[in-house]
Amino acid sequence: MRNYKHIVVTLIILALALPAIGYAQNRPKLPQSAYLKSAKIAMLDKNPRYEEALQFINEMIGHYGPVPEGYFLKGNIYSEYAGKENDFNRKIEYFSLAAANYDSMFAACKNDDVKKNLKNDCKKFSNVIDSIKVYYWAENYNDGVKALGRIDEEILPRIKEAADSTEKKAASAEMKAVADSAKAYFRLAIAVDPAKYRPFEGVALTHDRLKEFDSSVVWYRKATDLEPDSLYLIQNTAYGYIQLNDWANAVDYFKKLSAKVPDDAGTLLNIAICFNNMRMFDSAYIYDTRAIKADSAMSAAYIDVGRYFLIKSQAYSDSIKQATQENKTAAANNFMSIRDNLLDSSAYYLGQGIKYEPENVEAIEQYGVVTLVNGQYEDAAGAFKRLTELEPFKKDHWINLGDIYIQTQKFEQAIAPLEKASELDPGDVKVWEVLRDLYSNTNNTAKADKAQTKIDELNKL
Repeated sequence: MRNYKHIVVTLIILALALPAIGYAQNRPKLPQSAYLKSAKIAMLDKNPRYEEALQFINEMIGHYGPVPEGYFLKGNIYSEYAGKENDFNRKIEYFSLAAANYDSMFAACKNDDVKKNLKNDCKKFSNVIDSIKVYYWAENYNDGVKALGRIDEEILPRIKEAADSTEKKAASAEMKAVADSAKAYFRLAIAVDPAKYRPFEGVALTHDRLKEFDSSVVWYRKATDLEPDSLYLIQNTAYGYIQLNDWANAVDYFKKLSAKVPDDAGTLLNIAICFNNMRMFDSAYIYDTRAIKADSAMSAAYIDVGRYFLIKSQAYSDSIKQATQENKTAAANNFMSIRDNLLDSSAYYLGQGIKYEPENVEAIEQYGVVTLVNGQYEDAAGAFKRLTELEPFKKDHWINLGDIYIQTQKFEQAIAPLEKASELDPGDVKVWEVLRDLYSNTNNTAKADKAQTKIDELNKL
């Protein structure tokens, strides 16, 4: 027994005395503890011999299988390498190796096939690893956040306020360099601890600042996979797809968001907008009405539904025309009834929308057209009068208002808006012709003669 112990001790001493390179091939198998001791001695040397330590540990694992402390030491060695490395790509490689070995240590600690005595220090190792990860993760993540903050607070304002193209180009080049640093820092943090979602989000935000939306979406999705309950991440992923005009994927993510906050009117409206862009109007209508139910003051949803019914009504115009030409009076009347009901619905929803959004020119104009077609002349006049207030420089608003007064035989009231149209475009012969007739009908002979003179002059041009 004594002789055996003597042989083992001699082998250990001989192993420690061997040079760092080339010794492993011919070295006999040592006790498992001897490899660990040898690795630690190499690591604790005044000039640490990390490669030698790695060889001892790898040889031990090759002989004895997973040993928690072996993976722990390997992780520490790669963390040391990463901390001293200046090249970002090498740092990422080393941090990734450290994280992989730490994960192997955790797995070995949970492995029932690993001897209990080898797992005695697992809790201690875990605490040390947590400290190492916290330190390196925080260091790199915070550096990434600082770089991103510099883009937002310093460089983007400079680009926006650049006096000339040269200044703007210089600021843009600087932003690209700072953004590359931000992405590198965030990726280092990912390498340190790939289970935390924030660095993934940081990379996505950096790509977003560069308007590289295809890349930002990829990183948002990675972040979302790690933090699937984050409303902010789901929403940002959806908006990323909107930037790419990828409406189908945007719908998928907005639906995920809606499943978590079913009464959020804004999310429901965004789904409707995506369906509209895919020309899936019936689906858009469903989500618009849900948005209105969630928020009765959701102006955009009302306007959307109003346009939906307007488009639906237009589909019956050809049917009415064809039925009338074929003398199918009953069918024509039926189509007219359906169209009128759709126009009534369109007028109602557009009216509600502009009630909450009284300066939406496009919606007011559509409301004016719908109510005019529907014979709601007072409402139509009110709409076009409002348009003349919002956009007094547009001739067509004044003409439309004048036409409504003519249709309702309010000839005196029709003159003023049409005179305004003639001021905006003195060369419009048709406006002068209408004005001439209005002057004549209201017994204003002098103005009618001047209008005719103007018409004659324009026709000679």
